[in-house]
Amino acid sequence: MNLESLKGLRGGLYARKSAYRGKTKSQGRSVREQLDAGQADADRFGVPIVKEFVDDDRSASIYRAREREEFESMIEWINKKRLDIVFAWASTRLQRDLAVYARLRDACAANGVLWCYGGKVYDLTNKDDRLQTGLHALLGENEVEEMRNNVLRTLRANAANGRPHGQEGYGYRRVYDPRTRALLKIEVEPAEAKIIGELCKRVAAGDAYSVIARDFNLRGVAPPARQWRKEHIGRLAVWRDDLPENVLIHPEWVQRIKDHAHLQAEVQQRLKEGEEELSVSQDFNERQEPLLLARWHAATIVDYASHPRYIGVRTHHGKATAEGVWPKIVKKSTHARCLAIIKERKRKPHNSRPGRAVNWLSGSMVCDVCSVAVGSGRNASGPYYRCMQPKVEGKYGGKGYHVSATTGPIDEFVEEKLFEWLSSPQFVEAYTKGDDELMKQAAEADAEVTLLRGRLQEFRESAIDGKTSAETLAVVEAGLLPKIEEAEKVAKSLKAPSLVRDLVAATPEEVATAWAEVPMAQRRLVAETLLDIRLRKAPRGGHMPVEDHVVVTPRLPAAA
Repeated sequence: MNLESLKGLRGGLYARKSAYRGKTKSQGRSVREQLDAGQADADRFGVPIVKEFVDDDRSASIYRAREREEFESMIEWINKKRLDIVFAWASTRLQRDLAVYARLRDACAANGVLWCYGGKVYDLTNKDDRLQTGLHALLGENEVEEMRNNVLRTLRANAANGRPHGQEGYGYRRVYDPRTRALLKIEVEPAEAKIIGELCKRVAAGDAYSVIARDFNLRGVAPPARQWRKEHIGRLAVWRDDLPENVLIHPEWVQRIKDHAHLQAEVQQRLKEGEEELSVSQDFNERQEPLLLARWHAATIVDYASHPRYIGVRTHHGKATAEGVWPKIVKKSTHARCLAIIKERKRKPHNSRPGRAVNWLSGSMVCDVCSVAVGSGRNASGPYYRCMQPKVEGKYGGKGYHVSATTGPIDEFVEEKLFEWLSSPQFVEAYTKGDDELMKQAAEADAEVTLLRGRLQEFRESAIDGKTSAETLAVVEAGLLPKIEEAEKVAKSLKAPSLVRDLVAATPEEVATAWAEVPMAQRRLVAETLLDIRLRKAPRGGHMPVEDHVVVTPRLPAAA
């Protein structure tokens, strides 16, 4: 190509950098170097640059998370015939995706736009240039695949060998060889491990997640966040010292925000100028500015209470790959109870949050007529329990709201039965087993539930396909559903709150004394996991002894 013919063409200059990984001091440097190199080529060819297109912190691979806004703008300029040649430092700056290459190539060929990268000019209407640029594009895409495969291979190897990946887990610290920087071991971070132990015990005991998080914030327990995130920047921008939420955190945290008013002023100014919150957070991390807006949240409590790392298990894509590769902080039995409680709470309706209910047995006791959960309320006579099933035509004699009773006598009777059972030898045996044995029994019970449910689902699918009659399905359901219900009860009872293990083996009087100090959320969880309670219908206008009004059955058959 005659380079003299390029003089006076309208040039566009494109630059791109994938990611800085928090190294914000480097931000802009790479693209600046690319722009300088492209400008040098344009000057050599006598081409004036009419527009620069810069995608900083943007990937061009098929695995990109975000689109390139400036690249799209360049395509628009090409299609509107506002450019004659595009300069880039290398083919990989323009694209690392063959589909994108083809799109850019076709746009340039259709509009007579040349490419220039690596100091060489390409005409996309020329078959040889199309072949050469196509090979460059193919190599660029393959390079991404090679890098990705290497990363994934390393991750799999780390997972198989129990080596950690990513940031240090809260509760642990890594010890490296001072000379080679090779990982020597992972050990417990005592202060953080103490918090994890408390957190998991409280979840296992039935404490509400929000209550635990609020308590940690009030006590000034350092939250697990280690870096600024964009949401911290947004909250700092609007923070005021008279916000009501400030009473929910430690006073020293409030004072620390006040002491760093200059950071808030900087955030407000940078956001006003149009900078993104993410960019500001990356800059603060690079500058190692103190983290001001981190808090404990209920979601964090759930995440840590359910994470297998704290029983010494390394996972990869949700599957355990190694065990015992670092010290465990939490007992397996406590972890199992945490998982069971978290699963149970997710299953419940939105209005059954722990810590909100004021009556012990609402939601766990059921109506003896229709088996619907009994709710609670209050009238002139005081608090009461009541069936929540409305009238249904053709069922229950055409009536609804079948049973009701004042809460006091019912609660006292159920407590008396519970205290007796917690003192019985059968309960002592069931809840003083070793961690591994309890975990094994719980796993076997869960497996039984899964097996029965799978068998029932097979029959249902067969009925949908017309291979099984409705009559046969009804018979199968009648046989399997009670077995599933019973298996679920056994599984649930084996994962009762850790509070139960603290109460068994005491006398009924000692249990009653300890019970008086147990929060309502934990009391409700004990009732849900250990007891089947049915409220019977009382005769109209007549008195019914409490032992006839309510039926209480322990969920461990051996304790009956």
